[in-house]
Amino acid sequence: MINQRLVTITAVFCLIASFIAGAAAQHEQSGRASDHNRQGLQYFNEAFYKQLPKGKQQEAEQYFDLAAAEFKKALAANPKNVDAHRNLARLYYVRKDFPQAIDAYRMVTILEPRNIDAYLQLALSYTRVERFEEAVGVLEAAKTNTDDPEVLGKLNGYIRKIRERE
Repeated sequence: MINQRLVTITAVFCLIASFIAGAAAQHEQSGRASDHNRQGLQYFNEAFYKQLPKGKQQEAEQYFDLAAAEFKKALAANPKNVDAHRNLARLYYVRKDFPQAIDAYRMVTILEPRNIDAYLQLALSYTRVERFEEAVGVLEAAKTNTDDPEVLGKLNGYIRKIRERE
């Protein structure tokens, strides 16, 4: 009887220790993802707000490359890091790499379905590659994630404008 209790207690202790170790590893990965995302933002800001306004396109591109690498490291550490997806999408959009921006913004809408801004950015990216019907579909999907009459009115207005372009 004592041996059975000892085995049970040991098993419970091992389960708890395993859970704690897993949680610690996940927290460490999340921290690394945040660090990479933060570094990526610093590189992005250097390129977008400092180098581009000075006409230093080549320097800006180098910083954008560094930013992209950091955002990708953040996503490797934590594939559900919505900030890294959003930042990578923004970087792709600024670089006019709209197919990549579409993929990244789509992931933001999956991870944060109530983030209407992500739907707007995704729709805008679709319009940049003249995929107007898909842009309308994205805005229709956005409407299912809000009850705000003002937002719904704006989404309907955007849909009308896109349909006028078709």
